[in-house]
Order: sequence, then C-alpha cells, then structure tokens
Amino acid sequence: MLGSWNTHRSVEDVQELAFMNTSDIYRQAIKRTFADLYSVARQEVDVSWNQDGDNITVRCAGKTFTHEAIHDDDGGALEFVSTHEDPVTVRLTNDERLRLERKDLDRLNGL
Repeated sequence: MLGSWNTHRSVEDVQELAFMNTSDIYRQAIKRTFADLYSVARQEVDVSWNQDGDNITVRCAGKTFTHEAIHDDDGGALEFVSTHEDPVTVRLTNDERLRLERKDLDRLNGL
C-alpha cells in the first residue's frame, strides 16, 4: 500500500537507535568543545569511533586527540589526549545530560 509505514521495531532496532542517538549527543558535545577551543567551525571537527567503539578519535586544526572509552568513569566527562597538546576535557551541558538520561529511561522502558 502506497504511503504505509511499518511502525513495528525489534528490540535490536530500538537498542541500535538508542546507541546512535547517544553517540550523536556525545559527538555534538565533542564538536562543540573542540570548535570553541580551537576557534574553528563545528563541521571542521572530525569525530570517529573505532570499530569496537572503545576509542574515540578527534581531528581538529591539524591536531589528533584520542579518548579510550573503556576507561569512562567520570560521569559524562571525556578526556582526550594528544602526544603534542594538553589534554582536552569534554563536559556535557545540562541539556545534553538530560537528553542522555531520557535515552537511558527509554531504553529501560523498551522504547
């Protein structure tokens, strides 16, 4: 039927959607922090996760920083290190933190 939409989602689909949205929230915070620090446009900040999702790499203003996600224990603050630069700490805004909390609640409720 033209225009019909399948609203059924599997548990795996919902979990994947929640993960992607969480990644987007962190990506936004990382881009904001690095863009502000190095006075570049946010679209000039490249953020990528490795295949296993345990490392985040940021490329900005000719510099490369990494964060080992496996060591996260600081309540939403991420520290990025570089061999030639001081560490950069990314902190979530209150709005970003609230959005993450909603995503966690949605996931717990099976949404």
